Amino acid sequence: MIDSFVTIVPAAGSGDRFSDDVPKQFLTIGDKSILDLSIEPLLDFSECLGICIVVAPDDQYHKSLKICENPKISIIEGGITRMSSVTNGVLFWKDSGLSFKNILVHDSVRPCLRSSEVRVLLESMSVTDIDGVILGSSCSDTVKEINKKDLSIRRTLDREKLWTAFTPQIFRKEVLFNATIENMHDDKIFTDEASLVEVNGGKLKMIQGSKDNLKITLPEDINLAKSILISHGRLETLL
Repeated sequence: MIDSFVTIVPAAGSGDRFSDDVPKQFLTIGDKSILDLSIEPLLDFSECLGICIVVAPDDQYHKSLKICENPKISIIEGGITRMSSVTNGVLFWKDSGLSFKNILVHDSVRPCLRSSEVRVLLESMSVTDIDGVILGSSCSDTVKEINKKDLSIRRTLDREKLWTAFTPQIFRKEVLFNATIENMHDDKIFTDEASLVEVNGGKLKMIQGSKDNLKITLPEDINLAKSILISHGRLETLL
């Protein structure tokens, strides 16, 4: 069983680490944008009642995306930070009048997400009484804590307790509503929605995801994503 959900996709970032005039979520792999590819697996589920894409106030790139013709897609303006954009998305769904149980958040630059992983995430959320479930992966590398100023090593962390967090991340709607409203005017920096829910006492669970759920960060990630998408059968040839 999968409960009804809505989605927020923050896509207002400018991609400062990317040497391209076009924001990386609107670059293409094959004949589709990275944003299109990131969203497609979510639309495989009838329980997804809507997807809110949060773009920069002056963005024009989204207007050329075919996926925006889908009636489930809504476009709203984002903020200066990821968290402010997600907040706008949360408020959009809170005021939508739509009846749903959960809110899912997914990065706009994770084009290699598998539908099968989304299903595991959604089904896990339906059979548990915790506040949220997120995809991630256990750390296989040795992890060092460093001094930021000179990169000297302070200590080695116990990797048995460390996981890398991915998206999607899904939460009970009331939990994310309350956490967002509670921290709307706070200066704290949250790098994902799970950390926001955590600081408000939420109980979350990690689900093992595939390490090929790549987040496009640097230009060289594009070719790697192409290879992964071909292996998934979502691209026919390298272009």
